[in-house]
Amino acid sequence: MKRLPEASPDWTGVSAPRKSSPLVNETKLLHAATLRRVIELCPGTKHLEFEITSARRFDFTAGQFISLTMQFNARSYTRAYSIASATNRSPRFDLCLNRVQDGRFSNYLCDLAAGATIEFDGPLGFFTLPRQLERDLVFIATGTGIAPIRAMLQQLFRNGTGHQVYLIFGVRYPHTILYREEFEQLSAGHPNFHFIPTLSRPPADWTGASGHVQKQIEARFGGRSNFEAYICGLKLMVDDVRHQLKGMGLDRRQIHYEKYD
Repeated sequence: MKRLPEASPDWTGVSAPRKSSPLVNETKLLHAATLRRVIELCPGTKHLEFEITSARRFDFTAGQFISLTMQFNARSYTRAYSIASATNRSPRFDLCLNRVQDGRFSNYLCDLAAGATIEFDGPLGFFTLPRQLERDLVFIATGTGIAPIRAMLQQLFRNGTGHQVYLIFGVRYPHTILYREEFEQLSAGHPNFHFIPTLSRPPADWTGASGHVQKQIEARFGGRSNFEAYICGLKLMVDDVRHQLKGMGLDRRQIHYEKYD
């Protein structure tokens, strides 16, 4: 599915029609949620934890997103945000988003404090794992494109899998490796999970992978086509990686992706 956020993986729900809020109810049957915790993952990037407070159940699948509408200057704008957590019998879900310069949605959400409420539509989307895994999995993400992939990894290792699972995560600098400690702990606890952060602007003391994600795909999976690929990030990267994987012999049905424009 193709998404159209404000220049990065931004997507969220629909809020109540209150005088103090620019978020508007468009007569849909919506879910309501309260923001319980805010964590700054790195400068300009927030992790938001919400709890469902409406009576309706909110059943989602890892990889899906929610949708939000805002009214500005008498016009309605809709955006969506990937859910960054797996369902776990708790009425909670996470979002991960960048603050985009002049972005109405991202700035509104990044400025929310614990206790704020939103209303939203969802869950939506088909960027999800199959019920039955047949091959090893290679996840490829850049920036906040990690959000739905984090959710899928939580689901995978909560349920257990015997397949090899790889995460190639491309960012610029070490401090922008979102959820780094979480993925390192997951790798330490699961020998079949391989975490490969790669930096496009590595410092002199960086000893890990460097370069763009395409370089790591070629280095680690060149000559292989017996895996499923899940890609999420900006359109340019996603399109280039899809082309690369097809050139390696993967069938289009083995390549799953979500684009952020």
